[in-house]
Amino acid sequence: MAARTIVLIGAGSAVFTRGLLADLISADDLGSWNIRLVDVDEVALGVAVGLAELMVAARDAGDRISVSGTTDRTAALPGADFVVTCVGVGGRDGWLRDHETCQAHGIFQPVGDSVMPGGISRLLRTVPVMVEVAQDVVRLAPDALFFNYSNPMTANVMAMTRYAGADVVGLCHGMHHVQRELAQYVDAPFERTSTLYAGINHLTFIYDFRLDGQDAWPLVAARRAAEALEEANPDDLGNIWVDHIRASNNPFSWELYDTYGAYPAANDRHVTEFCPQRWPRGAYYGKTLGVDAFSVPEILAWGEDRYQSMKAQAEGRVPLDESVFGRSTGEQEQLIAIIRSVLQDRREMFSVNVVNNGAVPGLPDDAALEVPGVATARGLRAISVPDLGTPLTAVLAGRLTSVYLAIEAAMTGSLDLVVEALIADGAVGDPVAARTLAEALVSAQAQHLPRFA
Repeated sequence: MAARTIVLIGAGSAVFTRGLLADLISADDLGSWNIRLVDVDEVALGVAVGLAELMVAARDAGDRISVSGTTDRTAALPGADFVVTCVGVGGRDGWLRDHETCQAHGIFQPVGDSVMPGGISRLLRTVPVMVEVAQDVVRLAPDALFFNYSNPMTANVMAMTRYAGADVVGLCHGMHHVQRELAQYVDAPFERTSTLYAGINHLTFIYDFRLDGQDAWPLVAARRAAEALEEANPDDLGNIWVDHIRASNNPFSWELYDTYGAYPAANDRHVTEFCPQRWPRGAYYGKTLGVDAFSVPEILAWGEDRYQSMKAQAEGRVPLDESVFGRSTGEQEQLIAIIRSVLQDRREMFSVNVVNNGAVPGLPDDAALEVPGVATARGLRAISVPDLGTPLTAVLAGRLTSVYLAIEAAMTGSLDLVVEALIADGAVGDPVAARTLAEALVSAQAQHLPRFA
């Protein structure tokens, strides 16, 4: 069997690249692979390639896995069977600049990769680049299955579809991760649970949760009732690293569950950002979002530490950490399973971000939604979700307004539309304050925003 080719654009995201390589190297049943790594940052690319070569050698997989790297994606794309984008325009420095600029204007948020002013700023610099990448994929690898991991997921999938005509599937482990947490919460094996859900990335509502085919929400209710009699640890609230599952760790998400009868993925760290009016200056149950609740500098420092560790391994300064071969819990977790399902036509179910095209009634056909999808030999097929209900459909429709405005702003370089997107998002209500913030964000990210020059 001829080797298949997978192209990873944004390979400098070394954590993702390492996880993908580990999964591919371990997937003996998928045959041989040409892995082409692409990144515009030569140093980061060198780290990714060096690490990949060490991993291949460590598992004696050189006869099955070949690795190459380039800064030119147009050289890597021809002949690709699969293309994966994991692009972060501006990197951790850009993320921190968004965070600091927003806080200087009284906006506190725990992530800033999807919505609120920080997410809109990321959208402005990312969407045009992703559209250019998608145009190259359509032109040079028209038969490849195209997957995107880059945030803001919803906007990127919508823009790549609209402006490049790409048939792209967005993947995020948030929905999968929350289903696993729900299973743990009722002390059940993940494999025996199932869910139905729909939403937009990082605000996806699980309205049906089952164990062995039976409604599992009563089990959740019983566990919550028992937990209410226990004393919660206040240090767990807003703690990114907490490793035990309690409802008290995500109080806002459970409040939404009580109101709508559906649990929102991906927990409070993301979900709070979709309701910014509820958290003036980031006030969150006695803590401050992005500061001592889901600290942004803390997560950025963690990412930098992991990168420096992998850089040291790639350069031979420390031994290769082979423990990565024994786990698969990162962002890439679904990808290999999807590829396997496609190549073997297993028709297994996964959470996917795709344009609606009628899957969820009451939402625009061109909106990118997170819904169940079946991985077939002919690609991913979204599953219809006709019973999400009017209240949640209305919530999602309202949240999409800012996305449409911000995409148009990004593609046209319109500061006026940035202001309108910020107001529609809800974190800034005053037009004067919104314009001041828009100008500050565009100025802070000027090197990545040529359309606003």
